[in-house]
Amino acid sequence: MSATKTDPAQTQPAKSARTTPPVLLTAVGRQRTGKTVFLNALTETIMRQGGDVEVWNTDHLNVSHSISHFHPNAKKPATGNLKEQKSWLEQQIEGMVTRQKDVILDIGGGWTAFHEIINSTPLVPQLTKLGIKVVVVYMLGTELADADYLQEKRRFLPGHSIIVMNRGLLPLGYTNNSHFDKIRQTQAVMNATVDKSDENGGIYFLPELDGMDEITDRRLSYADFIDDKNIAGHLPSGLFDRMALMPRRR
Repeated sequence: MSATKTDPAQTQPAKSARTTPPVLLTAVGRQRTGKTVFLNALTETIMRQGGDVEVWNTDHLNVSHSISHFHPNAKKPATGNLKEQKSWLEQQIEGMVTRQKDVILDIGGGWTAFHEIINSTPLVPQLTKLGIKVVVVYMLGTELADADYLQEKRRFLPGHSIIVMNRGLLPLGYTNNSHFDKIRQTQAVMNATVDKSDENGGIYFLPELDGMDEITDRRLSYADFIDDKNIAGHLPSGLFDRMALMPRRR
């Protein structure tokens, strides 16, 4: 009697269903507060540690340093038209329910499709019902106007949000976090952090990264920059610039 052959694909263990809700994480703030730098670094860190995350890019204003240059598989709408971007983003968010993958969304600065959705729908409660966790990072520099975006919390109140103050925006020669004291004492920031119970009070600091322009201009990952990958049209990177980034690679 001949033995029945079993399809190897049928003997593979079933992929375990995730036990945590998929996360939609985005950064909100004025232009040039470091949102794309932060999201790019976060994406690279997650992927380097074996994580699986989708990158969405609706920032059509940031051309030279677009997150899509660093992550070629990033999804993005075909045009910069606000109405079409809003429709595209709504479709992508609905698709999260099926794909069950975490997402990092670069919305850009100014008035965006994401803001359109915030102002036209009760976004967070609806996504919670769909089993999606929304995480918002408010990126701030040292200018008082940077806190204006926190006024959106009147409409947009995700339970998972933090404030990140970008030390890379400190004026030349300043190294002390006290330069952020004025913006930390604004009513908008205090209101946003009043309910935070973690030891940092909901406020974190993004360390300054010397030579960041060297990395972004080359459109390299941090790992490739540290490994001294050569890029046509650019001089070799400096040894000390590479050494300064090595602790960030861990």
